[in-house]
Amino acid sequence: SCCRLRVLQHAPLAVLHRLPASSRAFVARTTCLCSLTKVRNRAMTSSLAHPDADGGVLSTERQLRMRRVLTNTALSFDGDETKEAAIYQLLKHVKIDPDGGILNLVDNPMGQKSKVPALTKNSLQTVEAVFAAFRTVSNPAAMIFTSSRMLHRQLYDADGVEHLRRELSRLRMGHRIVEFSFIGANLMELSLAVGCILLTLYHVFKIFCHKENVPPVTAICQDAASEKLVSDSPCQKGANVQIGEVNPRYLSEAEFWLADLPRLQNLSCLRLLAYVHPNLLEKRRKQFCNGNDMARAILEGFLSCKDQYLTDAQLAEEVAKVIVQNDDQMQTGEHVDELCSLNPTQALLKLQFYKNEGRLKSDEQHNPKILDRVCRLNLFLFGELICFGMLVTICFMLGTLEFFHKICRCSLILTDPTAPMMTCALFFLLFLNQALGIMHIGWLLRWRVETFIFGGSDAVVSTEEAHIMRVYLGELVERVWGVKSLNGFQKLTILLGLNDDDLQQLVVEESDAKAAVIASIRKYMDKRGLSSGFNAALTYAVAG
Repeated sequence: SCCRLRVLQHAPLAVLHRLPASSRAFVARTTCLCSLTKVRNRAMTSSLAHPDADGGVLSTERQLRMRRVLTNTALSFDGDETKEAAIYQLLKHVKIDPDGGILNLVDNPMGQKSKVPALTKNSLQTVEAVFAAFRTVSNPAAMIFTSSRMLHRQLYDADGVEHLRRELSRLRMGHRIVEFSFIGANLMELSLAVGCILLTLYHVFKIFCHKENVPPVTAICQDAASEKLVSDSPCQKGANVQIGEVNPRYLSEAEFWLADLPRLQNLSCLRLLAYVHPNLLEKRRKQFCNGNDMARAILEGFLSCKDQYLTDAQLAEEVAKVIVQNDDQMQTGEHVDELCSLNPTQALLKLQFYKNEGRLKSDEQHNPKILDRVCRLNLFLFGELICFGMLVTICFMLGTLEFFHKICRCSLILTDPTAPMMTCALFFLLFLNQALGIMHIGWLLRWRVETFIFGGSDAVVSTEEAHIMRVYLGELVERVWGVKSLNGFQKLTILLGLNDDDLQQLVVEESDAKAAVIASIRKYMDKRGLSSGFNAALTYAVAG
């Protein structure tokens, strides 16, 4: 409990106010909960030194497990073997690490489980990381070579246009519009490769330009921030904790390792087709729309609270108060709960409905005239929808054009008797690599985990949540470079192969409840013959 945690603190809260501004910013960096994990580590060390003492933060399951090992106590089998128990405790084991596993990436975890082995890559993953590095270099280089060579041949050679026309006539596509499409596709491919390489070099430039501008962490800073986090005083909790800045060098490194290099691995204009995938259109639309931000700004103007930075739930609560005061029929628990669950756009439309019916009283605390701007919001939402439709159409047309160009070009090269075999093989491998990367599976899986962690229940990563995610990834890169038990090659493989499994192992912590439920369900399935016969035969063949 928080009271037991406060006993473990030694530095008074007043120490925090005597620190420099930069040190206070470091105390609150990322989600400000990293310091709380250090308190948990200290409590864990104390509990290990005194097993009978009430550590307060060390899990009871782990204490019992260590005690059974030290005393050689036999296991007790008293688990419930019914499937109803598994349903009731389905997600009981899921716990989110408040610091995202950042403080577990240390050589000396102080009694807490180190998560460095979870990030360490095995032989297959190491080969994948090396192959990813090869694709990162070879794919954009091949794009620039092939597209520039084709453009030079089509635009600057004397018979370039005639040669292209003769090639297209072999495919029964000798139309002038097809010729311009081929030239435009090559130009678009060259521009995309050069632009992405320049963006990557820009992030590399920022990495080397930024110096260490964040002071090293001290025990006083950690203790003072932890005291502030676990304090019982409402004014010292939650919304009043400011998020400090992380070293921009590691933010740029996170962009370089986790965004730029994966983008270069299978870069092509075919990636535009991934944006218009039918199963992702709704997710793209939610990312594209900013209606809630506009509605939030209008509500803050109505409530005269622009400088207070209220959350969406607090804005909905204030709107519910206004509506309940003006409508006696809404003064029931069911209606109040419905009003408090509205998002900013729905709350704003509800206020406009009451204003249009003349049921909204004007007072000095509110500004009903600003609700007239709701028509601007509706116009903005309509324009936003039109822009999204245009963007989807453009991406589909350009992606389809590039796909058509690549298929025709591959067919022409493979059927050309004068083309060298090496040229045919290289172009085919390039096209195969880009076709496999139309939907970047690694990025998609990591994107889903990041949306689950940072997006919340609405499954939409807002601007503020995206900033928190960038800060977390920057902290993660900084921690990986700081692990002394790993050599340079292992750190590079971790950064090159960081995937959704790594993030899940860092963020999610499991209790013994899952293991107990799994053991009970295995016993239940064996008794009722629900286990897989093939797996049972393999188990019998191996274990007897």
